Amino acid sequence: MRSALLIVFATACSSDPAPTVEIVSASPEALNPADDLADDLRIVATYEDGDGDLGEGTARVHDCRADGLVTELEIPAIAGPDMIGSKITGSLELAINDVGALTAAALPTTCADLGVTLEAGATVFCVELVDAAGNVGPGDCTKPITISP
Repeated sequence: MRSALLIVFATACSSDPAPTVEIVSASPEALNPADDLADDLRIVATYEDGDGDLGEGTARVHDCRADGLVTELEIPAIAGPDMIGSKITGSLELAINDVGALTAAALPTTCADLGVTLEAGATVFCVELVDAAGNVGPGDCTKPITISP
C-alpha cells in the first residue's frame, strides 16, 4: 500500500507531551476498491503538540473494518531544534492509497474507544498521532466513508 504525508503548516508557541489531532475533512465520501482511480483516501487533520516533538513521529490511521488495518505514516521534522519544548500547531494531509475491499470484522479497540459504530457498506478511519518520544495522543475519526462492493 502506497501512502503519503504532507505537512501543510506549523506555527510555534507550553508543554503537554501528547499531541492531539482533529479531523477536518476526508475525501472522497465513497471509495471503490475495484477502481484504482477511486480507492485512495485523503484526510486533512489539524494537530497541536505542547512540546514540539511531533516531527519524526508517526500518524497511525486505523481502518475500523478490522483489527490490524493500520497505516503508519512517518511525520518528517516539523519544528526546528530551537522550537522543541514549545507548543506547535498545524495541519497534516494524510494519504491512504489503495483501500481494499473486505468484509467488516470485529471493531478494533482503538475505534471502539473513540465511539465508532460501523454502518453496512461503510467504514470509518481513525487517526492517532505519536510524537518522537512515543507519546500517543487522543485520536479522532472521519465520518463514515462508503465502500463500494
